[in-house]
Amino acid sequence: MTWNTPLKALALMTLLVCIAVPGYGREKAEPGPTKALYQKDLGEMVDLLEDPQKREAFVKNLKNLMAAKEAAPGEAGAEGPRQKEKEILVIEKFFSAFDALSQRFIEAAASTASLAAGTPDGLRDAWGFLSLPENRSRLIRLLVDMAGAVAVALILGLALRRYTPRPRQAQPAFPSRLAFGLVRVLLRLIPYGAILVALSIMFGILPSFPLGQALVFLLFVILLCYRIAFEVFRVILAPEDGTLRLIPLTDENANYYWIWFRRFANYGGFYFLVISTLGASNLAPPSFAFIRGILLVVFPLMISIFILQVAREVRTSYTPSSETCPERDPRRVKGFVIRYWPALAVAYAWAISLFLIFQYDRGFHYLLVATLETGIAVLALFLILRILDRVFNRLFAINIRVKARFPGLEEKTNRYIQIFRKILDVAVVIIGLGVIAQFWGVPVSTFVASRAGTLVIVRAITILITLGVVVAVIGVSQFVGGFLLKEQRGGKKREVTQKMKTLVPVVKTAVRIAAGFVGGIIILESLGVNTTPILAGAGIIGLAVGFGAQTLVKDLITGLFILFEESIRVGDWASVGNKGGNVEAIGLRTVKLRDLNGNVHVVPNSSIDAVTNLSKEYSRAVMDVGVAYREDVDEVMKILKEVGEDLQSDPEYGLHILEPLEIFGLDRFEDSAVVIRTRFKTTPLKQWGIRREFNRRLKKRFDAEGIEIPFPHTTVYMGEPKKGTAPPLEVHIEEGEKPSKD
Repeated sequence: MTWNTPLKALALMTLLVCIAVPGYGREKAEPGPTKALYQKDLGEMVDLLEDPQKREAFVKNLKNLMAAKEAAPGEAGAEGPRQKEKEILVIEKFFSAFDALSQRFIEAAASTASLAAGTPDGLRDAWGFLSLPENRSRLIRLLVDMAGAVAVALILGLALRRYTPRPRQAQPAFPSRLAFGLVRVLLRLIPYGAILVALSIMFGILPSFPLGQALVFLLFVILLCYRIAFEVFRVILAPEDGTLRLIPLTDENANYYWIWFRRFANYGGFYFLVISTLGASNLAPPSFAFIRGILLVVFPLMISIFILQVAREVRTSYTPSSETCPERDPRRVKGFVIRYWPALAVAYAWAISLFLIFQYDRGFHYLLVATLETGIAVLALFLILRILDRVFNRLFAINIRVKARFPGLEEKTNRYIQIFRKILDVAVVIIGLGVIAQFWGVPVSTFVASRAGTLVIVRAITILITLGVVVAVIGVSQFVGGFLLKEQRGGKKREVTQKMKTLVPVVKTAVRIAAGFVGGIIILESLGVNTTPILAGAGIIGLAVGFGAQTLVKDLITGLFILFEESIRVGDWASVGNKGGNVEAIGLRTVKLRDLNGNVHVVPNSSIDAVTNLSKEYSRAVMDVGVAYREDVDEVMKILKEVGEDLQSDPEYGLHILEPLEIFGLDRFEDSAVVIRTRFKTTPLKQWGIRREFNRRLKKRFDAEGIEIPFPHTTVYMGEPKKGTAPPLEVHIEEGEKPSKD
């Protein structure tokens, strides 16, 4: 038998269906060896392929199966209905639990109402019970037992009152106040303990109702517990006498807290008395739970009122800082806590109370244990922080006299120590918060022990180390920059060049930017961010900026060369380009000049093609002195030399003259004068003052010696004929009569 390609494909699909669908072709197979089953399956497959009708039906079934598979939702689609069904089940469970709780509440209320309705019948039964002489005698014996126990307590209390100690000082120390309070509490509680002892003895001597004896004994046990709490808080708050108070409170606050304590204590005693009595009387459980719940509701109401009152007083007394910026106010966290802690405290009080009301022991135990553990953890956390504070203060303390001599020394020496201390405090707080979260059921330890937790911790440590290195690099650059720019070092004054003043801040800024950029890249890598596109983008942006800001780059390069070569410095008088003036600032981009008129010229570095510094290291005062042609040049040069020596010996001007006057000799002939050139070598920027003073003195000396200083004038020449000298021109000036005003 030869198969064509469609038949082969059909056989392959059939084989896959046989493998994928369990039990296909095995409905009629009898138990037997696996080989026999396979042979039977192959035989059925051959029959299916040879019979056209069976083959057509099989293909139709396959198509229907494929269509059904396509129409059915996949795993992702089926997840939605299952999730929805799960949510519906959760909601149904919640409402069913709420319905059951409501039904229990209604049943308990109905039971309590029926119990209250049967009160008259109970009173009649009690009256009938007491009408019997035997019962009345038992009741009398019970009252006698109570009266005897109370009488013993009163006598003992009166006897012990005189032994109560009195404080010897107006304001005793804390140990004395504590000892006095403990003695007073003990002496005041002895009579109440004596009541219980006396009752035990009296019940043995005069027995009465067992139930009555149990209730009376329970009553005095509750009274003893009430007095213990009463006397302990009375010693702590001391509302009557503030000198004996154990905690620092004002008289008003102490009495306020005392009033609220008495309210809680009185209602607590009433609650335990009622609950104990109802529990001893074998009350029906629904009624007992209902009455207990009603009585318990009062506790969270009182606690809520007390918390809200205290929170209002705290908010009223708290005044946030208005001097600092709100974004940087360190008291914002404290203000946030003060504002929202009452809501958390009220919610916690109601949670505890509701767990007690609905007798959810697991929830109450969870909250109680977690609260106690949290309190212990908080106390341990504060203790560790205080110990660290003491250790750092002891190890890195500076002597008081040293701090007085050098006020800024402590800040310099402890700068990075304080940073390390803050990091250590933050680490301790984080560990403490993790422990507290573990107490409240958050699986912190499981997360830390997991691979993800280890990865998070390692990356967090890497980030902290990176931040520390960045801060250290920036701090070192700041220290080195400050050291280089320090004008006084080792008690000696030193000159800081303009090159250093300009380059050091630039280098510090570059180091800060580079350290921040590299640290940011490392931190992003630690956080799992792919920084390759960031680096590539930064390179492209830098290239684009370089092409688009060629003039700026040229300004920067030229400014660097000017600073390195020190062609000009701040304070020099220079000509930069076509502008001249006093150099006020030299930057990487521009040079600022101020001329004699006070105008400031800002010259870009890229436009500077020539720089003329008139005060580089020293200056020259060049003077061209012109005298008449008829004067003796040698005599004039002698006078110039004498005037120069006189000026150099002057106490004011001589300090700025570095060398004696140089006389170059007769320099040139002008129209009406001969010019003699001289010069002084002066300190920078003093050449103009020296030249002006020299000219002033020279003018006075020439006037005294009668040496003519020519001035611009015109000579009229009448001409000379070939035969002889021209006759002189005679000019007669006659004064005429002044014209009259009329």
